[in-house]
Amino acid sequence: MTAQSFAFTKIVVADLDAAEQFYIQTLGLSRVTYIEFGEGPGQLQEVILAVPDGGPGSPQLNLIRYPNRPMSAPGETVIGFMVDDVEATVTAFSAAGGCITVPVVEMPDHRIKLAYATDLDGHIIEVIQAL
Repeated sequence: MTAQSFAFTKIVVADLDAAEQFYIQTLGLSRVTYIEFGEGPGQLQEVILAVPDGGPGSPQLNLIRYPNRPMSAPGETVIGFMVDDVEATVTAFSAAGGCITVPVVEMPDHRIKLAYATDLDGHIIEVIQAL
């Protein structure tokens, strides 16, 4: 059996609206849809985001909140994005309340620049710019 494509990364967030605005403001993602389902401990609220005009089947970032469960610990996953301007993205992360954990690093041998940040819930984000 072989996977047909990579579909999404799902992260648990404490404040769904704030997390959605963070990724829209800092990376220009767009909302694809909103899902609310279940009740009690199984209740969930989910926002699905994607790169604008990414086309059908493009990978998505799913932000999920379980209103009746405690927040899980972040840091188990790194979300990676290719960007056109690492410095501007790092500035946007800071302005939106994110934390820069690794400032912009240029790696000429690999023809990239990169930086690491965390979002409002502490999830790790790596941004890469091709040189």
